[in-house]
Amino acid sequence: MLIEVNPGVRLFVQDWGEGTPVVFIHGWPLSHRVFENQMISITRSGHRAIGIDLRGFGQSDKPWQGNDYDTWAEDIRRVIVTLDLHDVLLAGFSMGGAIAMHYAAAKNDPRVTKLALIGAAGPLFSKRQDNPNGMPFEEIEASLKAALTDRPKLARDLGAVNFHKPASPEFYRWLENIRMEASPHATIRGLEELRDRDLRSELRKIRIPTRIFHGVHDRVVSFQLAEEQHRLIRDSLIIPFYNSGHGLFYDEGDKLNEELDLFLDQ
Repeated sequence: MLIEVNPGVRLFVQDWGEGTPVVFIHGWPLSHRVFENQMISITRSGHRAIGIDLRGFGQSDKPWQGNDYDTWAEDIRRVIVTLDLHDVLLAGFSMGGAIAMHYAAAKNDPRVTKLALIGAAGPLFSKRQDNPNGMPFEEIEASLKAALTDRPKLARDLGAVNFHKPASPEFYRWLENIRMEASPHATIRGLEELRDRDLRSELRKIRIPTRIFHGVHDRVVSFQLAEEQHRLIRDSLIIPFYNSGHGLFYDEGDKLNEELDLFLDQ
């Protein structure tokens, strides 16, 4: 379905099942489709799975304006209100995890009662003097340049670095196609937000139960950043995925499904 979040801006939303809602927020530069395993599992276990394509990505509209954490978070809130959701588990992967953190801290939305951070790219993605475990600035700038000059190659190169276990060529091509669905402008703006946004002060404001699911072998968002999330979020539990890289939805998809079910039932 399409849900209008601003005049002329509609988001694609996949809504399956009934019961306690899980709202999935994808990473950069992806779409809700990366959660197909999790959404099927959640629905079959008696819950409601809702996948949102952020503006600029997937099948959602791709306006020039509003490609930033603040607008993406407000768009999510409007989807939640439009669908009249309550007791929501908000689950975000990578950049979607950073947006979910920002949502939980800034919105103070009583409709969202649990938070799942899946390889979340926060609280600060880029390496700084006081953030030595972040992504080196030079690597981010190289990706920004590639997004302007050879986006298809960037979409391909983002493949294997995300995973710990081998994947088929068909799987990598599927992900490339998802990445190429994104607006080039939103692709650039998303990476700029990852580079620039510092959520460390916000994480202390999160008051809802939080699970931090993170791959021990993550080469995109280091496991040390997951430990930082755990340190800053009061009611949080970190659950290491010992056989996963960044893309734990693939590396250990069954374990992720089980952990989400456990969290929902608590």
